Amino acid sequence: MSKGRSDKQLERGLAEVKTAMREHARAEAQLIKSQASLQEISEAASDVLWICNAETLQWEYLTPAFDAIYGISREKALASGNFASWIDLVLPEDRERVLVQIQRIRDGERVTFEYRICRPADNEIRWLRDADFPMRDEAGKVAHIGGVGQDITRQKEFEEQQQARFAELQHHVRNTLAVIRSIVRRTMEKSESLDEAAAHLEGRINAFARVQAAIARYPSIGINLALIVAEELRAAGAREGENLTIEGPPLVLTPKAAETMGLAIHELATNALKYGALSSRAGRIRIEWWLDEDLVHFAWIESGPHDIKPTERRGFGLEVLERTLPYKLGASVDLRIAPSGLIFTAAIPLDAIGSQ
Repeated sequence: MSKGRSDKQLERGLAEVKTAMREHARAEAQLIKSQASLQEISEAASDVLWICNAETLQWEYLTPAFDAIYGISREKALASGNFASWIDLVLPEDRERVLVQIQRIRDGERVTFEYRICRPADNEIRWLRDADFPMRDEAGKVAHIGGVGQDITRQKEFEEQQQARFAELQHHVRNTLAVIRSIVRRTMEKSESLDEAAAHLEGRINAFARVQAAIARYPSIGINLALIVAEELRAAGAREGENLTIEGPPLVLTPKAAETMGLAIHELATNALKYGALSSRAGRIRIEWWLDEDLVHFAWIESGPHDIKPTERRGFGLEVLERTLPYKLGASVDLRIAPSGLIFTAAIPLDAIGSQ
């Protein structure tokens, strides 16, 4: 081999070495940059990223979010014997399930599970969700366990609130159906014909629906008595300032009280439209209520021409006024027909109807 050929081969070899070294340097730089980016992400993440030894369960890596989520420092957690300290944070009723999940990961499975801890920093109960996975060595053996821990306490609280609302809705629907069944049954029993039953039933269901609509519009603040009175009398054709006067302080009713009062006012308005003050242009209705210590006094006073006569027939309307109000609201009631027209009064315990 000539000396010239040998020199050229040496130069090519050196060039290849330099190229390899430059590529290695770029790779190292990229790795350092990637590690730095990963570190920045880990430092900023609200979830905790961790790695522990699969055999000893000793933590080897924890991100800063660990301190906030678990309420103990990373330094303490990374100290020896930390698994025993960590499992003590888990609520006793959740521990067995957590240990089962950890064993599944050590056996090579990926698992996601939820559990509760009691944070030492403030003794607050927190819900956590762990998404954990096995990390194998070159021989395929599970050498480490990696995981991402997320604080899902707010999500759980929201779910509990939703479940409570759903249960409340179910309860309300059951009660609503029960009231409607009662209205239908009692209307049929108290009516002398199907036509009469149909006419009464439509009005009563509509009155009940108006109250339900008011409950749906103001679910958190209750229903004002003045709103129920005004809507029922408006449906009967009365006009405030003309043949109707409504006076009373603001009085918020519970849904149950609103349903009962709504039906009572509807029966009074229906009677007034057929036989009483609303059956004549000269008729007038005055509705008022006032508070007296722990009682709400309610008065319905009609005046003007009327065709109301005492009767032995006890229809659904009288049943609502004389029996339902006392039974459901503990009211003391009085219904009489004066020369000027019908007068109905009720004294209702304030705690049964609502609050001022």
